[in-house]
Amino acid sequence: MALIRCLECGRDVSDQASACPNCGAPVDTTLAPIAPNKVTYNNGEFDGTSALIMEVAKSAVSQCNYRIDSADAVAGTLTFTTGVTMGSWSGVSGTIAWQETAPYRFKVTGHGKQNVKGGQVLAINLFDEANAKSRNVIEQMMRLTGAKSDEQVPDSATPPSGCLVLLVALAAPALAVGLHFLA
Repeated sequence: MALIRCLECGRDVSDQASACPNCGAPVDTTLAPIAPNKVTYNNGEFDGTSALIMEVAKSAVSQCNYRIDSADAVAGTLTFTTGVTMGSWSGVSGTIAWQETAPYRFKVTGHGKQNVKGGQVLAINLFDEANAKSRNVIEQMMRLTGAKSDEQVPDSATPPSGCLVLLVALAAPALAVGLHFLA
């Protein structure tokens, strides 16, 4: 038995079913794309099913020694938390998300943020450390799926950081006080 994509609703259906259990459309095994049974990485995207991508993401998070908070193959997301980082005692909370760009082809993105918990008042995202944790997970996913060692995480894998703006905003009041004393 193999899974194929229903041509009407896009759900995965057994190739032995006569009709899609979701929409009732007849199953045409000659035209429907067949679901891959493993995840591969090609040209900046992952090939596989959402459930298989989730399993690779879970393995990658575990190999990075981060804690998995939640994983949802239907929504295409996995959240994780790291331990103590340079910018936060509470670590980084990260999200890996995958979106289908073509049948069984997924673009994987990630982002992170510094946690502020307990008595901690401020968490600074030094050198874009929070997003780097998400990039680490995506790089590990690439290695697990057989990507070439010279391939890098696509630039769209993490959004730009506001780290520089935060540091300028923190430094501006100190600079103003220093200029006031000089006058």
